[in-house]
Amino acid sequence: MRRLPSPKTASRARNTAQGLLDYPHYTRPAEFGGLRVPETLLNGDHSEIRRWRREQQLRKTLANRPDLLEGATLSKEDRKLLDAIRSEAE
Repeated sequence: MRRLPSPKTASRARNTAQGLLDYPHYTRPAEFGGLRVPETLLNGDHSEIRRWRREQQLRKTLANRPDLLEGATLSKEDRKLLDAIRSEAE
């Protein structure tokens, strides 16, 4: 018998493997209960989607677990995004 990690454990491992918390996930329909999926995720531009996801990871990590940012490997683009996010909060 093979024991698989629970979805909760697997998700936590995936999220912290990059040193950041995970970005929000959306599914169909595009609007539910008055909430809409961000337009960036619907436009089909994969580079914009990738950028949006990374920005959301940085936002969530900064808000909930800023200590994780200290050990995370961040690119120049990540640092620029973090600076922009921090300046929004001021």
